[in-house]
Formats: sequence, C-alpha cells, structure tokens
Amino acid sequence: MEIAKSFVTDESGAVKAVMIDVDTYRRIESVLMDRSFGKAMSEVEDDEEVDLPTAQAILQA
Repeated sequence: MEIAKSFVTDESGAVKAVMIDVDTYRRIESVLMDRSFGKAMSEVEDDEEVDLPTAQAILQA
C-alpha cells in the first residue's frame, strides 16, 4: 500500500514527524484496533465464562 506522506523537519533537516491524510490515519487505526481486539480475545478464549450479575459483582468489588 502506498501512503502519501509529508515530512516535518527541524532547522538542520532532520525528520521530526510524518504527516498523513486523515483517511489513511483512520484506516491504519482501524487495522491496529482490530488486531489488538483479536489478540485480546485470543488471550482470554480459555478463561472461565461468567454471567452478567457475576461480572458486575466482580467489577464492583
């Protein structure tokens, strides 16, 4: 995937930041969040399940 970008440099020409358009940023953010959510789900897939009242009691403790 080609990403259009602009570089922000300091007075000496060293790159300090990269700017991308907001649509590209949102696509990247969505992919990263989906990946993180999938990883989190796989980490707890073997955990014991609890019903809603039990979960609420645990969270309020």
